[in-house]
Amino acid sequence: MSIRYRRLMPGLALVLAMTGCATLDRESCLSADWQLIGFNDGVAGREASRLEQHRDACSEYGVVPRMDQYLQGYDRGVRRYCTAANGYRQARAGKAPGTVCHAEQQAEFVRGFELGTKAHQQVARLESVRHELSILISEQRADLRERDDKREQLIMEGISSDTRAFLLSEIDELEHEIRLRNLQIKQQQQAVRMEIRYLQDLEADLRKQL
Repeated sequence: MSIRYRRLMPGLALVLAMTGCATLDRESCLSADWQLIGFNDGVAGREASRLEQHRDACSEYGVVPRMDQYLQGYDRGVRRYCTAANGYRQARAGKAPGTVCHAEQQAEFVRGFELGTKAHQQVARLESVRHELSILISEQRADLRERDDKREQLIMEGISSDTRAFLLSEIDELEHEIRLRNLQIKQQQQAVRMEIRYLQDLEADLRKQL
């Protein structure tokens, strides 16, 4: 076990008395592999204090966590978490950076996280133009439905000439909006394709820097 975690153990022992959210069920507690549980928490970037929540979850089954085994697994998991490649993945997904990295790995994780942040910013731009395209398509569908409804009203029996003229005027306006929006949709589709290509090129370059 690392010196860092030997120093941490007294504090954790005190914290274990606190209550927390249940994290393990009865079967998991009774068959617990505390090294594996610690590893999974570490590789997920969780704080070591999560052990207190496991203790609370297992207390009603008479199971006490093996702190030494947990911390051994946790240390390995943290080292797997604190890599440049994982920092990149965390940032690209829009997640906050963890605070669990050892001093010797912090710089690598941060370097990857900064590169991933650039990718995330481009992902956000891509999602923005996709959202704008989705809005245009929804508006177009609504106008097409409205136009078709008014066309059906035109052929109804007994409508007055004034009503017919009003419907024709509204249909003309809708047709005009539909034609303009068709152009906007094509332009937005092109914008989406451009952002996709840019993201692909950007990520290829960023991954070379990991």
